[in-house]
Amino acid sequence: MAQHEGGGNVHEAMSGKARNFYLLAREGDPEAQYQLAACYHSGYGVEENDSLAFVWAKKSAEQDYPAGLYFLAYCYETGKGCPANMGNANFLYQKAYDKASARANAGDPSAQFVVGKIYDYGNGGVTQNQEVAARWYRRAAEQGYPGAQFNMGNCCQLGEGVSENKEEAVYWYRQAALQGDADSQYMLGLCYASGDGVAKNSRKAIEWFKESSRQGHRLAQDILVRIGETW
Repeated sequence: MAQHEGGGNVHEAMSGKARNFYLLAREGDPEAQYQLAACYHSGYGVEENDSLAFVWAKKSAEQDYPAGLYFLAYCYETGKGCPANMGNANFLYQKAYDKASARANAGDPSAQFVVGKIYDYGNGGVTQNQEVAARWYRRAAEQGYPGAQFNMGNCCQLGEGVSENKEEAVYWYRQAALQGDADSQYMLGLCYASGDGVAKNSRKAIEWFKESSRQGHRLAQDILVRIGETW
């Protein structure tokens, strides 16, 4: 795929939410720029491309958007789309925390999500604390932020930062899945397939695997291939 982000037909190779994020991102929306970076990183709705993930994360970070700063720090930490540089990563994680904290306390769900992630993983010198992370995820999830809803589902599923609660995990996966979050659609499919936190239902499992697969989720696609289903 052409590595540019200005006009042309690059958006024609995109599908679903990735195309919508692209149209907003090119107009300068920092949340859309962050989300588009995440799409390129995961290959959801667009061909996986770490270089373009870095480009769009940098555009978001240049606006001091906490989620963009966090994602750019992750790129530097892991060498995704750029040479690995822990000095840059730690600087950006700390900046993300500083920028997110005031916005999170004021009720911004995207910033609450970022603060949650920083406590979850102990980034940028912040002491890891999964209970604090879960509290921030919950605040963002209750406002409808899909990434936080997915992470809250994981917290409940694994008992990280909260008491294990499979039924609540399904609730949060479903909230995000209904907003088109591919990872949550996949997890909801797994829950239905195994009867984990919800009554086992193979038909619903396949439906959610198909929803996730259409966005490019490889694990969901692999499951459908193994059972002879298409998406």
